[in-house]
Amino acid sequence: MLSKTEQVWRHLATGAIERGQRRWPSVTALAGELGMGVSTVHRALSHPVEIGAVDVLGGGGVRVVDPGRLLIVWAGQRRLRRDEVERFRVPGSAPVVERSIGSRGAVLGGFGAVVAALGGNTIADYETVLVYGEPRVTRRRIADPDPGRVTEVVVLEPDPLLAQYGRVTPLTQAWVDLFNLPGWQATCFVHHLLTRVVTDAAVDTGLLSA
Repeated sequence: MLSKTEQVWRHLATGAIERGQRRWPSVTALAGELGMGVSTVHRALSHPVEIGAVDVLGGGGVRVVDPGRLLIVWAGQRRLRRDEVERFRVPGSAPVVERSIGSRGAVLGGFGAVVAALGGNTIADYETVLVYGEPRVTRRRIADPDPGRVTEVVVLEPDPLLAQYGRVTPLTQAWVDLFNLPGWQATCFVHHLLTRVVTDAAVDTGLLSA
């Protein structure tokens, strides 16, 4: 599962990139939101602070200066294979397989999470489904536009905070996971989203001039 350090980075990156929140009143307040110890959060912030992606202010506040750079640091440290529980192949195209996941405790990630965030897929077809938890793939009567396809399901171990984000991972985590997934489809998705999650998020002049 994600380490506590990565859980902190996800919270900051998702807050800044997806929710427009770049400031926390204190490290203690940030730790309280995550249910972690203050010392644990301080350690997680050390590398982002060192490279200037995050700033811990003199009064104790936390500011995300460059969420794009923070996301890149996380992508470089992520080890998707380490969280892998199992892999199996099922008949059907990936979108149909994603809709066939019946377990309420499962959280969809990777390609499916990106498509959910964007409201559709105009990037590339894919044949891999990333899902956290214990998926129960049931063959529902869903019309499959590509009935001859076979999809690989990769099951990953969820961290304790993942369920707080809903039935799909945040876009930030989907991007980081796809960054660590081989294959041309993952490459297409990663590069397509660069502007949205890295470049456009990199600079906020109002905050930088504050």
